[in-house]
Formats: sequence, structure tokens, C-alpha cells
Amino acid sequence: MLYYKLKIIKAGQLLFKEGLVDARAGNISVRLDERVLITRTGRHVGELSLEDIIELPLHGESVLEKRASSEWVVHKEIYLQTSHRAVVHAHPPKAVILSMSLDRIEPTDSEGKALLSSVKVLPDYPSGSLELARAVSEELKSSKLVVVRGHGVFSVGNDPLEGYSLISVLERSCQILLEAVLKMQTH
Repeated sequence: MLYYKLKIIKAGQLLFKEGLVDARAGNISVRLDERVLITRTGRHVGELSLEDIIELPLHGESVLEKRASSEWVVHKEIYLQTSHRAVVHAHPPKAVILSMSLDRIEPTDSEGKALLSSVKVLPDYPSGSLELARAVSEELKSSKLVVVRGHGVFSVGNDPLEGYSLISVLERSCQILLEAVLKMQTH
């Protein structure tokens, strides 16, 4: 279990270092069979400690749910509806900007095209809602990444570092798209 907690901590540090989350945004979890490790609500993901990661049952309820991330319901639904082992939720600014006007983010750079192909943008469902959880988990049945309009990105993988890396690639692809648009407007 320590191994997975350390991966969550490392993913949080990388998300913050790259500006993919701010001090109080984002959350990370790992599924361990019928248990889930998830970051605590309100914690700075760039400065997580072992105590900031709590263990919850996948089925049933726990008094610790109140301490879990406000997006716990989304993480839980993803695990219940898919076979993914890790969930990373971040708020990469350039992806959020593009989500305001696009229904799909289509990377034009070679890495983005190869690794992401096309990323769906969902409507802006209320944060932490069952409606959001159902829409995100449905999309993640056939994808590893989904953007919620004006909110952020949910990414899945075998571990949190895979989820982080996909968000990092998406943000770089969004930066390239935005710069290409600006260049076209100035010429």
C-alpha cells in the first residue's frame, strides 16, 4: 500500500510543478481490489503526505468519506463501471480554456495525435455530482481521458503516473493549438 501512496504523492507533485492544478484543486486515487486510496479534500496535491491519502471501501459506505476528495463519487463510479486502476483529476488551464468553445479537443502535434487522438468535452455538470460521475465513467469506458467543460480533466490508467502523463500531454497539445490559433489571427 505504501508503494501506491508514494505514486499518488509523486503524481501530485508533478501535476502542481507543471501548473496542471492549483494549490487546492485536483485529486488522485488508486483502486486496490475492493479498496480505494484517495487524496483528502482540501489538500494541496503538490505537497501531499502519507496522512493525506485515505482508504475507503469501493462498495458500501465509510465515515471517512467526508474526508475524501469532493470528487470521490466520480472516482468511485469510474471504478465501479470500468476496470481502470487509477484516476487523476486536474484543472489544466489551457485544456479548460479550449473546453469552453469545443466539443472535442483534436491535437495537431504528433505526440498528442499519437497518444490522445481526440478527447471528448462533456457538458459542465456540477462538481462532485452523480450526474458528473455517470457521464465521466461512461466516457472512460472507451477512453483514458475526458474533459469537463470549464472544469477540468479526468484521466485513468494503471497507476497515477500514467494518468498524470496523459494530462500533461493534453495540456501541451492544447498550448500548441492555442498558439496556432493566435498565430493565424495575427497573419
